[in-house]
Amino acid sequence: MKKYILPAMSTTEIRPISITVTDLQTSETVSSATVTHTPPSGSALTISPTVSTPTVSFLLGPMTVTGRHYFKVQATGSGGSKPEIRYQVDVE
Repeated sequence: MKKYILPAMSTTEIRPISITVTDLQTSETVSSATVTHTPPSGSALTISPTVSTPTVSFLLGPMTVTGRHYFKVQATGSGGSKPEIRYQVDVE
């Protein structure tokens, strides 16, 4: 699992994120992906990623609360692998 800390963002900002999934088996492609948001309080964002193998793209924001937010990207490979990437971002 890879972990990244993103630069801080404001509550009104919308930030595009694109990830190249590299933890796939040989000849495997990304068949789907999910993004799960864990906010410091309140409701989580509903995020709908798009997949163009090997890239997973989605939009972060706007956020409703300040504090530290976590995002988990779970890709599913065509051969069954499930690479995971985690992001942390502080919202000011």
